[in-house]
Parts: sequence; structure tokens; C-alpha cells
Amino acid sequence: MITAKMSLADIVKQYPQTIPYLNNLHLDYCCGGHMPLDESFTDGSIDLTSLINELNNIASQPVPQNKESVESIEDFEKLSVNEMLDNLEATHHVTEREMMEQIEKLLNKILIVHYQHHGAELTKIHNLFARMKAELEEHFAKEERLIFPLMRSNHHPDKETLELISELEGEHVDVGDMIKEMQELTNNFQVPADTCVTYANTFKLMKDFVEDIFVHVFKENSITFPEYAEQ
Repeated sequence: MITAKMSLADIVKQYPQTIPYLNNLHLDYCCGGHMPLDESFTDGSIDLTSLINELNNIASQPVPQNKESVESIEDFEKLSVNEMLDNLEATHHVTEREMMEQIEKLLNKILIVHYQHHGAELTKIHNLFARMKAELEEHFAKEERLIFPLMRSNHHPDKETLELISELEGEHVDVGDMIKEMQELTNNFQVPADTCVTYANTFKLMKDFVEDIFVHVFKENSITFPEYAEQ
């Protein structure tokens, strides 16, 4: 049962079928989701009782709302740490690199086509995404060429490796902040009424990209890194 003393990260770990609902509410369960619910929503922006009731309703459903995401997390938790690292590289790293390449091209296209009427906001979105893409590419390289190999070779964590993992978690927060800024700039990826199909496809791909990042970071911060630290 989900209670107010659980964090969003705890809830997703136990009930991954709640991910689509949390995504729709734009609630951060990956980087900023480690405080208890009753400490996270003290500003009145969320009706905590309604949130908990709906989460428990979703958690009780026999059929997941997003079967692919649920199975991904449930299967992921069963892996060894080394298998988790291999899986992260083979899935999220590959998928997100491909998505970033597609988004970059599409953003360039709609920036040119819609510059007259939407140039101000698209310029900000284009610039922010370019920075996010650069940071993620560098982050993936650090994981694949330095930190993940150290984790694979040092089954009993040492201070140096744990400090490097802490750096990764800090970089996750930075990317999370950029995602929140992107959501604000795009009004949570709402497509302007006077734009084209390519504009809509771009925003849909960006939304899918962001949701994949959330699951990716959740797997690292809430499953892989804690599992490794306990070894």
C-alpha cells in the first residue's frame, strides 16, 4: 500500500505501473523523488490525499497502464550489477543517442520553417536542447569509458568509485533541471495551433525522449547505484 511516508522513487520501484500517471502530472521520480510525499508537497500544489488514492488505485490494477515500462523495470531489478550496466548501455544509451540525433534535425527544420511566428521560443528550445545533448553525450562517455568499467572490475566498491558515482548523480540533477526548463518553454510539449505536422512530431519525440530519460535515471539512481554500494 502506498502511504504519505513513501517517496516517489520508492513508489515507482514497487509499482512501476504508476510511471505514466506520474509523467502526466510532470512529477520527478528520478532525480528529485527521494523525499517522503508528505514532505515533498507542502506548498499546496498537489492534493496529497487524491494523489495517494489514485496511486493506490493504479497500483492495485492487474493490467499495467504501460506494460513495456513496467516489464523493463521489473526485469531490470532481477539483474546483477554488471548485467544492469550492460543493459543500460544497450538500451537507454543507444535509444537516447538516436533520439537526440532525430530531435536535433527536426528542431533545426521547424526553427527555419516557423521562425517568423515562433522564432523567439524555438530559439530558446533549440539552444537548450543543444546544451542538453552535449551534456548527455559527455555523461554517457564518462559512464561507458570510465565509471561503468570501474564498477565492473571493483565488485566491492572503493571510495574513488563511489565518489565518481556521486558525480554522475549530480549530473543527473543538472539534466533534470534542463528538462524542467524545457517543459516550461514548451508548456509541457503543447503544440501551437498554427503549426505543422513536423512541429507536432518534434514535440512528441521530445516528450518520449524526456520520459525515457526519467526511466533511465531512475534505474541508475534508485536501483543500480544503491545495489552496487551495498555489495
